[in-house]
Parts: sequence; C-alpha cells; structure tokens
Amino acid sequence: MAKWTRLTSSDSFSGDMSTLLAKDAEITGTLKTQGSLRIDGRVVGDLICSKMVTIGTTGVVEGNIQAESIIVAGRVKGSLVAKQKIHLETTAELEGDLSAGKLSIQEGAKVRCHAATDEKGVPMSRPTITLPPDVDDVNMVPRNRPMTPVSS
Repeated sequence: MAKWTRLTSSDSFSGDMSTLLAKDAEITGTLKTQGSLRIDGRVVGDLICSKMVTIGTTGVVEGNIQAESIIVAGRVKGSLVAKQKIHLETTAELEGDLSAGKLSIQEGAKVRCHAATDEKGVPMSRPTITLPPDVDDVNMVPRNRPMTPVSS
C-alpha cells in the first residue's frame, strides 16, 4: 500500500505538482515541463519549467534551472533563474549564480554564488581583484573578520 504524505510549505509554494522525479531515479539531459516539477533524485542537465521547481532534500541537480519560482532543499551546482522567487532551505547547497525577483535564504544554507534580485540578471563574469605590486596577499584579511596580531 502506498504511503502518502502531505506537502509542507518547504516542499512547494502551490499544491499543483505535475512532474516528480523520485529519489532513486536519475536523468541525464534537458528536462522541460509546462507544469510544476519536484526533484528528489538526480539530474545532470538543465531544468526548464514554466511554473515551480522544487529540489527536495535528497535531490541533486548538476545544471541550470529556469522557472517561475524555485525552492531548493537539496544540492544544485549551476545557475538558478526565477521570474518570481528563489527560496533556499536550511539543507540547501548551491554553487553557481542566481537571479530572481525575490530571494530568501534560511539560516544554515550553504551558498557559493553571485546573486541578482533585479531586472539586470546574473552577472556574466566574476569580479577580479588585482592587487598592487607592493601588497602581500598573505597578510590580507577579509573585512568581516578582525585581524589578530601576529606574535614575534
């Protein structure tokens, strides 16, 4: 007998899920759908969806995702582009760029990306930092961390 569970707000913004990739399934290639999509398995390729994309906690995507809205609770290595909203759950891991009208990130999410939340979109290239020749980068300290004195 099948066991049914109720979707929570962390699973999707709306209840009209039309495509589901189970956690034991894997797809290689581009996946396009006109409805909503939930990934609990593995996708190596791009996802193009006209509604909601939800990446469950067991979901892994190695590719770009384009949708109306995106929820990530699993792992994504690629760019996210959403017309409405991107929401990253506590368990989310994102490596790539993202662009959305609205962005929410829960505490605990692991994010390594460039983000844009306006109509200009995701930056095309990562900024480069050129140090003057007289600056030793070994002694550089991130601005958000206090510099600890070096004992001689």
